[in-house]
Amino acid sequence: MSSPPSARPYRSKRHRPCDQCRARKLGCQTDDGIPCQRCRAAKLDCTFDNPPPKRARLSESLSFAVPSVDELPVTSHAEESIFGRGFSNSGSPPGSVGPPYSSLDFGQVGGPSPDSGILLAARPPTQFVQSIDRLEHGYAQLFGASSESDPWLLRHCRFDDAGMKYFYKVHYRNAGGVPTAQRIPVHFMVSSEELSSAIKQNTRAGIGEVTREYLDCLVPPEYGRRLVSLFVKYVFPALPVISRSQLGLTTTSYQLPELSALAKVPVHLLAAVYASAFPFVSHDDYLCVLNTYHNSPVQRLWRMVYELVTEEIHSPRLAVLQAALLYLHQQPMDETRYRTADTPFTWSFVGQIVGLACSLGVHIECRMWGIPAWEKRLRRRLWWAVYAEDKWRSLVMGRPPYIHSAEWDVSELDEGDFLIGPRQSFSTCSCDTEIPFRTLRASQVLNADFDSSAELGQSLLEQLNSWYSSLPDTFRLPNWSKSVQGLAPYPTSIHFAYLLLVVYVYRAMLRPMARSSSPPMIFDMEEMPINSPLPVDDPTLDFPDISGIECLPEISISDECGTGEIVLHGAEKCATILVNFTRRLTPSDFTGFWYSCKRPPRKMEIYKTI
Repeated sequence: MSSPPSARPYRSKRHRPCDQCRARKLGCQTDDGIPCQRCRAAKLDCTFDNPPPKRARLSESLSFAVPSVDELPVTSHAEESIFGRGFSNSGSPPGSVGPPYSSLDFGQVGGPSPDSGILLAARPPTQFVQSIDRLEHGYAQLFGASSESDPWLLRHCRFDDAGMKYFYKVHYRNAGGVPTAQRIPVHFMVSSEELSSAIKQNTRAGIGEVTREYLDCLVPPEYGRRLVSLFVKYVFPALPVISRSQLGLTTTSYQLPELSALAKVPVHLLAAVYASAFPFVSHDDYLCVLNTYHNSPVQRLWRMVYELVTEEIHSPRLAVLQAALLYLHQQPMDETRYRTADTPFTWSFVGQIVGLACSLGVHIECRMWGIPAWEKRLRRRLWWAVYAEDKWRSLVMGRPPYIHSAEWDVSELDEGDFLIGPRQSFSTCSCDTEIPFRTLRASQVLNADFDSSAELGQSLLEQLNSWYSSLPDTFRLPNWSKSVQGLAPYPTSIHFAYLLLVVYVYRAMLRPMARSSSPPMIFDMEEMPINSPLPVDDPTLDFPDISGIECLPEISISDECGTGEIVLHGAEKCATILVNFTRRLTPSDFTGFWYSCKRPPRKMEIYKTI
């Protein structure tokens, strides 16, 4: 018994749309049978009575007849090999095969027609979780709000149930979960690795190719397992830039990862982890003996990291950002380098890291995306690591920050971002750690306005005190005047950072209290007449016994409320606490000061001598 025309079976290839969809020039979705989705939603009769007009042959027409979207054939993976090497979709869930050359299919952009009430239904109702970072043969970079492919147009594109839209060599990946309220559409461009293979040669820092075999020669994998464990124990608490879940580490205790897990870690990231952990080999009974009789490979490891980062930055994944962050905190091998300031490379490299993080999209909240839980946690931790580098180094180096508050929306980290295993419930809150004193425009105004500086400084001190009070009891000192013994090393570094921020606030509050000296007169020897005499009444010549420091102008602290005296007293008290705190630190406390920003204590010694 034959079926009626309105109930004809749906064919997966070269099917014609129903009469109603053709009249409106819309895509006809008949995956669930007849009637199609649009007719079902609009409660219309889904008929196929009017056949489409025959298209004129190319030889019979002077112009090309452009077929509608629904009349285009769907290209299979078998056809892909005819045109060239395609792009792997190994990350897709079983049973979902994405057509690599299927054309863009935009829905009804201008809204539903007045007589149908049909809503856009181009995207499947579900999307499988798929990693953005673990695509086998490609890398992903974010489409920004003003990029060449507009995210608001891409949201109307029909993606498969893995969030992918396939083209030749370059594909689109929908992050999933957005847009929602106060969240914009997020899409990534996924490009084939081979597209960037040639340009990588231009920025390769080394002569030869750095391989995993070379890394295994420097650090045998059996030794590497112990170095990774030392990294998790000593480095990870202060710089949590790796995924313990991906290393097979299921507990927070000292645990050796499997060799198979190390083999999956990119070479540049593994070398950076090894090099970061080498300063702690004395805490491993086996490695400390080997380190005594063998030369340390740390310098060669860091060189590997730099060479690979400069090469892989053209097709980056999260591992490139992770390795770059660790490279920024390498410990100098020559002790004399502790006495020198950072070169301009450090701040320039921070800018490179910020740019890399934005290209990877880690500055956007990802908790609602269709990616694995471990990748969500890692992306959020990486952003806050990048944010901390930018804000802290811009403060201590006096540079304008690269990151601006209006350009990111990642919520504050909580316990859910440090789990090992499945995702659990979490709560979010916002924080703003901007310090207005350090900006150029604010410094120009506040350096001569004591009342405004004192008011702003008091507000910042209250925020710092509120943050310190919110710390767990095990992190807070009951009395700053007593010994710090008994604290874990990383709380010790947190206390020092807190005190250092207070010092910076007081330093900015004290600026308006001393009037600036008159600037020296400027003379250009090339523009001055030959017989013109030079002035000799330099006031600094009256004080030959003072070397390096000119006579300070009179300090003015007169105000009705006595705020000047209060600020001076608070600054003196803060300086005393900081000096006593650093004086009471024990050798074990310095374990937590492995990172490269540990140079400020030497600046404090300079201030003491002055």
